[in-house]
Amino acid sequence: MEWFVSFWDLETQRTSVRAGEASDRDDAMAQVIAAGRDLACRDDGSVVNKTAHIRIGTELAVVTGFDNPRLDDENLRCRIEAAITAKQQHARTMQHRVSVELPPAAGAPTPPLDPEAGE
Repeated sequence: MEWFVSFWDLETQRTSVRAGEASDRDDAMAQVIAAGRDLACRDDGSVVNKTAHIRIGTELAVVTGFDNPRLDDENLRCRIEAAITAKQQHARTMQHRVSVELPPAAGAPTPPLDPEAGE
């Protein structure tokens, strides 16, 4: 399973990325956490960026917390899982909203108006 974690460095205006491959999702998650913690701070301890973009397999998320040494790996894992779930729910909501809001395709039959509804 492929994974990556990236940070936009606010100071240098560059992106730092780590990517790899893991045997399964749990291993990919552990590698993302380790790489994210490594990339989140510079050698002098200053924070590169509080927000990371991650991908595990096909799942994408934006996550904070890699820079926080008081946040243990299990809590960071929970944050990542919650961010992935939120992104998936948002995508489903937007897909539903777009399908409801789009006008009928050109040439598609238009539903008849209901005179009783005041249309």
